[in-house]
Amino acid sequence: MKRELVKIDDEFEEIGTRTIDERKRLTLGDLIKDFRRVRLYRNERGQLLIQPVVEIPASELWLFENKEALEGVKRGLKDVAEGRVSKLDLDEL
Repeated sequence: MKRELVKIDDEFEEIGTRTIDERKRLTLGDLIKDFRRVRLYRNERGQLLIQPVVEIPASELWLFENKEALEGVKRGLKDVAEGRVSKLDLDEL
């Protein structure tokens, strides 16, 4: 597993206390209800950071690496959200 160092300058708010069970499991419940995967970090003081992550298929990675294409998709989604759409007759192409 690749080790990645991150520097976090954000402030963290304490949101509760949980008990680790006898099998060393920690239940996060609805704290991360919309995520199925997390990335874990530990610093030299033993503090842990749990970062929810979303993974994408490798076949879709090109879009996130191509700034111009990604901006085009974002513009298109914004146009749709704002009702700027029209029907296209594929037979006329």
